[in-house]
Formats: sequence, structure tokens, C-alpha cells
Amino acid sequence: MVREKRLRMEDGRLMMENGGWMDHLSGRRVWWLIAALMFSVANGNLRGQEVRATAKVDSNNISIGDWLKLHLEVEHPTNVSVAWPQLADSLQGFEVIQRGEHTTQQSGQNVLESAVLTITAYDSGTFVVPPLPFQYVVQGDTTKKVVETSPILVTVHGIPVDTTKDIRDIKPPLSPSITFSEMLPYLIAVVVLAGLVWLLYYIRQKRKRGESLLPEAPARPADEVALEALRALEAERMWHRGKIKEYHSQLTDIVRVYIERRFGVMAMELTSDEILSTRQIEDLKGGAREKLREILLRADLVKFAKFQPQAGENESSMALAISFVETTRRVMEREPLPQQTPAEMEA
Repeated sequence: MVREKRLRMEDGRLMMENGGWMDHLSGRRVWWLIAALMFSVANGNLRGQEVRATAKVDSNNISIGDWLKLHLEVEHPTNVSVAWPQLADSLQGFEVIQRGEHTTQQSGQNVLESAVLTITAYDSGTFVVPPLPFQYVVQGDTTKKVVETSPILVTVHGIPVDTTKDIRDIKPPLSPSITFSEMLPYLIAVVVLAGLVWLLYYIRQKRKRGESLLPEAPARPADEVALEALRALEAERMWHRGKIKEYHSQLTDIVRVYIERRFGVMAMELTSDEILSTRQIEDLKGGAREKLREILLRADLVKFAKFQPQAGENESSMALAISFVETTRRVMEREPLPQQTPAEMEA
């Protein structure tokens, strides 16, 4: 009995101990679950705040002097501000040739910043594009953090030289082809210079011949000039002021100049009878010769015989002169008369 009781007591204690152990295990499991949950939440926040910087090149093998594109990218959340590194012109064995434009793209809560650098190397060997540090700050946190790109190994190959051949001289730099736009100013200068030379030659020849440098205006028709002068003389009405001799002298001078220009007869140097006896005047038709004869005869009487014509005769001489010019003008338009030669004039 005592033994059974002891066994029952030991069994109860064991059960109690087992029950406590189970309760202890259940409590630890809850803490592990809570810790795992907090870790997952923290990990999710860390992933949401993750900043990644990458660098890559188009090729890991180039020749001396070849251009190589270095692509830089930084991906970060929208609440993160990134400061790009200030790169010098040289980068541990590489020379920076060009700096591409900095671009930014946003997709949801992430931002992708990128840029392209053009680099080259002028020595052969193996070089490393060093890690490039990008500083960033999370909004609400003044702590500056740094993320770096991975280093990139680039092999620069030299130019193979055939040592079995003779050494050649260095070739001179190639001259670029000349375009038309570059030649245009010189062509214009040549044309202007040639024009100036021709102009100087033209002026010199004109002066040698005694000609005017500027072209003369075409002469007005003889009949227009004569009729204009006759109208002006008629408007003066000189015979009303007693200037009868002056009136007839000017009237016959206008007619004589008209005959010289129209018929080629030197009328200013001939007498009235000589003018009327020229072939050009004798061949006139329509009473033109008779009109001219009356004008010249009346003027000779006034100038040399002190004849005093009446007022109507003065006006008649003007009317005859105007009619003579108009009549001979129409005749000349239909059938030009030949000019008188010096031999015919002397005859």
C-alpha cells in the first residue's frame, strides 16, 4: 500500500512536472513567434528603405584609346535623397572623356537615377574602376549613409607591333575635307576683288576715251523738245511788248534746231534759202516746205528789213511752226529721210 501510494505520488509529480514543461514550451513558442513577426516587419521596412548603386561597362576588354561607356545607376525610395560623387577627370588609370546627362525615372515608390560616363585608358594593362560612393539621407533622419558600387575589372590591350618589319615614320595628322560653307567666304572675297579690278579698268578706259562714267539718259525726241519750246515762247506773247525782232529770232532758232536734230541738216549755219534748197526739205510733202518758207521769210524781213508785221502775222508764224513740227514728225515716223552729206551741202 505504501509502495502504491508512493508510485501514485511520483506519477502525479511527474504529471505536474510534465505539465509545467509543456506550459514552459508553449510560452517560449509564443515569444519566438513574436520575435519572428517583428523581424519580418523590420525586414520589410529595411527592404522598403533599401538603396542600391550599380556600375557596369559595355566591355571588360578594350584597346588603348578606345572609348568605354560606364553606366551608373542608383535605385532608392522616394523618401531618400542621394548625393552623387564628384568625379575628377581621371579615375585610377582611366580618363573621363564625356559626362552624360543625369536622368531620373520614378516608378511607384521607387526612383531610378542614372548617368553614363565615357572613359578611356592610354596605357595597356589591367585596371580597376574603383567603387564609387553615393551618400544618401532618409527623410526624417539626418544620418548620412553611404552605398558603393562594385569595382569593375577592365583589361586594356596594347596595339600589336610587328618587330620583323622596318620602323616607319609617324604619319602626319589627317586634314579634314573642306566644306562649301568653309570655302564660301573665300569665294566671295575673290569675286569682290575681281569686281573691283574690272571697275578700275572700266573707269580708266572711259577716262582715256573722254567718255562719261555714268551712262547718259536717252535724248528726248526732237519734236517733243521743239513743241515744248514753241509753247513756252507762245505763252510769253513777246510781240505785245514790242519785242517783235526777238520773238521771230527765237522762233526761227527753235525751228532750225529742230531741223538739225530731225533731218541732219546744219540749219543753224545755213541761210534760209540754203535750208529750203536741201534735199531733205525739198522732199517734204503735205505743204511742210511752204510752211517753213513762210516762217523763215517773215523772220528775215523782220530781222533785216525792219518789217513790222501785224499781230495776226506774228501769231500765224507760231501756228505755222507748230504745224511744221507736227507734220514732219508724222512724215518721219512713216518714212525717215536720209541725212545730207557734206558734199551735198556744199553743192
